[in-house]
Amino acid sequence: MDKKALLEYALFARKSLEEQITLSLNRLGIFKDKIAVANIVGDFTIIEGISSNYPKRIYGLRKQIIEEYIKPLGFEPAVEEFAYTWFNRIVALRFLEVHDYLSHGFRVLTSQDGSREPEILGNLQFARFDLKLDDDVVVKFKESGDIEGLYRYVLFAQCKALSKTFPMLFEAHDNYMELLLPNNLLSDNSVISKISTIPEDDFKNDVEVIGWLYQYYVQSNRQEFRKAKVVTKQLVPTLSQVFTPDWIVRYMAENSIGRIWLESYPNSSLKHEMKYYVEDAKQTPKVEREVDKIKYHDVNPLDIKIIEPCCGSGHILVYAFDLLYKMYLEKGYSSKDIPGLILKNNLFGLDVDKRAAQLSQFALMMRARAIDSRFFNEPRIVFPKVYEIIDSKHLISLNYQKFMEEFYFSKDAIDIAEYLVKTFENGKVIGSLLKISPKNYDLLLDEIALKKDFIANTLQFEFYDYGLPELKRLAEVAKILSSKYDVMITNPPYLGISKLEKDAKDYLIDNYPNSKSDMFAMFMEASYVKKNGFIAMVNPDSWMFLVSFEQLRKKIIKEQSIVNMVHLGMGAFDATVQTTSFVIRNAPIGGNGVYFRLVDEKDKEAAFLAGGGE
Repeated sequence: MDKKALLEYALFARKSLEEQITLSLNRLGIFKDKIAVANIVGDFTIIEGISSNYPKRIYGLRKQIIEEYIKPLGFEPAVEEFAYTWFNRIVALRFLEVHDYLSHGFRVLTSQDGSREPEILGNLQFARFDLKLDDDVVVKFKESGDIEGLYRYVLFAQCKALSKTFPMLFEAHDNYMELLLPNNLLSDNSVISKISTIPEDDFKNDVEVIGWLYQYYVQSNRQEFRKAKVVTKQLVPTLSQVFTPDWIVRYMAENSIGRIWLESYPNSSLKHEMKYYVEDAKQTPKVEREVDKIKYHDVNPLDIKIIEPCCGSGHILVYAFDLLYKMYLEKGYSSKDIPGLILKNNLFGLDVDKRAAQLSQFALMMRARAIDSRFFNEPRIVFPKVYEIIDSKHLISLNYQKFMEEFYFSKDAIDIAEYLVKTFENGKVIGSLLKISPKNYDLLLDEIALKKDFIANTLQFEFYDYGLPELKRLAEVAKILSSKYDVMITNPPYLGISKLEKDAKDYLIDNYPNSKSDMFAMFMEASYVKKNGFIAMVNPDSWMFLVSFEQLRKKIIKEQSIVNMVHLGMGAFDATVQTTSFVIRNAPIGGNGVYFRLVDEKDKEAAFLAGGGE
């Protein structure tokens, strides 16, 4: 993988997109320090101080941008959100076209023959039905010689066409995004043309390319954000994004998910494919008997539940998918059915970062499509259970209780909604560390589904457009947060809580007394895992030594057991602290673990595979 090319493109794309979107907003009379007045005059939108006249429909789209993004977020954060939305879409389109996953079969960003004009433009007659192109509009662009305008129209039509399959990336009702497409898309220096500087094989060989591109896209802000005096919900995603190297992901997955399988099926051929799997430590006969009592037996792959509570762009989830796929095959399931079964039954992901959660969902769907050529078709498609964690502050401002009462939600549903709204008020900062009580969240989800059409017909658009989806999302996330799993596997945020806003800080201190100084340690104390299940993590090694984590260490010794550990030290990946990776069993069996000290090793992976360092 050409990481230099990935880095250069990601940095270029971010700068270019943010500059172009700023210009697009300025042309609409939306500036950093003011918003010009706009009015509808006849069939036109007239914007004060802007010489251009826009069609009447632009008025509503411009208003949507202002009300949904500029006012609540601010100008610069809105620009960043628009930019990363287009970045994610461009990366997704490139992956789809390189793998020939677009329904019409033509490339939308590039051409296979290397010509400058995207392949789709020469084949519109074959793609018109897939993209629902208006022939009159196409003819009008061609007759006027406006190829740039034609391409913008076609590109946005492609985004619309993908909204059903990938709603997380290509929304069906975001027509305002067309106004924020960069200019000169067909020029040699455009964000679309430049994507061809990344070797095509990098997209063909592994979905991991998506994670690296996102890591490089956000890295320019990380150092700047570290200087912030207060860490707000806008800063947490960037500060906590660190891409986990492939071999560490495999080590964690094979020694947790893989261990469940080998405990059930010691003679499984999968053992020979897991080169990072570590054999159990030798134990005394007494401990051995205790271990045998709690091992997994005759496990059905359908029943293995895995949570990645800080999933980022999905690297860990994708490898877990690959491992589970082999388990299903070994039990005789049809290869074409397995992707849907995995996404429906096994994998659950959460992240506070909307853009990362989008890419994680996309990466899993790409893995599924690589196996099942009909995966995108009804009824085979299954959307990954990966969610962005939101907060409930907008619901509070909408006066959600009033609407729920007016639309005759049951008292039980309203009670659950009130609990969720209160609990998730700081959800965007606390994230997956929220402690959620098990409740009948399906009751609320069922009532939302039943009343959706009724509410739409009452013209209560704001509650319908925002209130209901946000309530639904809170209930979906609460179901995941309140459940138990066989494996929690993650690279959590390395984020001290001293700079957090007071409410979030107080919550974390109250709920994580043994690990209260840093979020990474709190995930060690979180209660996601079933009795006898596994916790697999990579995090800073400070919890092993500092006095502030003494109670956490005592809790692990008393209530859990370290299966194995790789003490990495500095330089294992893009983290500015010494790290360690480990697998802990949620059972107090005592006994021995297996430990690898790689602190002084330059090639840590090679040293691990050779049996350890010092």
